[in-house]
Amino acid sequence: MFDIAINDALCFINGEFLRASVGIKGEKIAYVGKENVKGDVEFNSPDLLCVPAFFNAHTHAAMITLRGLAEDMQLKDWLEKKIWKAERKLSEDDVYWGTKLAIVEMFKRGIACFSDLYIHMDKVAEAAIELGMRAVLCYGMADRGNEERGRKELEIGEKFIKEWNNAENLIKAVFGPHAPYTCTPEFLRKVRGKANELGVGIHIHVAETEWEREEIKKKYGRTPVRLLEDIGFLGEDVVIAHAIWLDDEEIEILRRRNVSVVHCPTSNLKLVAGIARVKEMSEAGINVALGTDGAASNNSYNMFFEMKLASLLQKIKYGRADAMRAVEILKMATENGYRAYGIKGGRLEEGHLADIALINYKAVSMIPHYSPENALVYSASGDEVEHLIVNGTIVMEDREVLTDDEEKIKRKVEKISEKFREVE
Repeated sequence: MFDIAINDALCFINGEFLRASVGIKGEKIAYVGKENVKGDVEFNSPDLLCVPAFFNAHTHAAMITLRGLAEDMQLKDWLEKKIWKAERKLSEDDVYWGTKLAIVEMFKRGIACFSDLYIHMDKVAEAAIELGMRAVLCYGMADRGNEERGRKELEIGEKFIKEWNNAENLIKAVFGPHAPYTCTPEFLRKVRGKANELGVGIHIHVAETEWEREEIKKKYGRTPVRLLEDIGFLGEDVVIAHAIWLDDEEIEILRRRNVSVVHCPTSNLKLVAGIARVKEMSEAGINVALGTDGAASNNSYNMFFEMKLASLLQKIKYGRADAMRAVEILKMATENGYRAYGIKGGRLEEGHLADIALINYKAVSMIPHYSPENALVYSASGDEVEHLIVNGTIVMEDREVLTDDEEKIKRKVEKISEKFREVE
């Protein structure tokens, strides 16, 4: 007898969809096979797709409070003229409720884990735990050339890790230096040293825009990836977001150092950052995951949108319809995110974490049934997600979030938004 049994579903196992059953005990998958199984709770339907839940591998969840505030702007102007000014008004309470709304939205799109680099991270962790969401979290640090500021930022980041890492078996805490253009090489060396000391990973924005690439070259005589390589920053515990403005040698550096990359296609297009060389990075052996970035630059937390756009962008970039196939994209949205952050999940396999999305294969968007993987990547919108299991717990059933009051959360964020309506 299992805690949760999923029977006779089409399951995404080892890169293909097979008719199978899944048994869950505690936080882990305990059985995957052909035989039907019994559970305290059972999902029995041949009309369900059973997939590893999605991993939003780079975001800023509480920026949902700023969704729609700054539109049709280049990244540099978007940050300097709108976002950084608005963020100065964000309170801890705002971040708490904003994160809760983001998690509700992610649940409804089949996302079981997100990686977040932001401010007031204690409140992000509290919100995630209260809703039962898995999260990789880091305080967004930037010394901006000020040694004393850098010392304080590193203290905040370290304190957060020591207080929250492994909390409730849901939180993984890492270091989060913002980017090479807001963090000096000296500060980044200190971050690297602290990460080594504590045995934790690092998440950072790198090579997001051409402006960043040229600014770093002007300051340090090297491109961002070469700079990070030269100061000994890169390693298999480093996850970089964006990685758009790379040359061939930089791709080889990332491959050699086993660095993971998070591709954020919607945000990259919306802020006119560019189109990442995902096909080439993947073919080189780099682990590439998918992320939404923050809702202020997306404007949603929907991995279905990201999957479709990621595939289409690579097709047009390389002039090949088969540049990125649906199965590859599905792995980027699931398994590769867990792999990037060293979490044993993202696969329907015994011993892996029970983070599972159950999707209605009879939804109008999925008919006719030629290929489940193609339907998920090219046809689905996310509304087809019926049930979500995170860490062996059902957090959404029949599209109703079970772990918090959705209507209360929406009212709270609508009230918070009033303070941002006139950001000059």
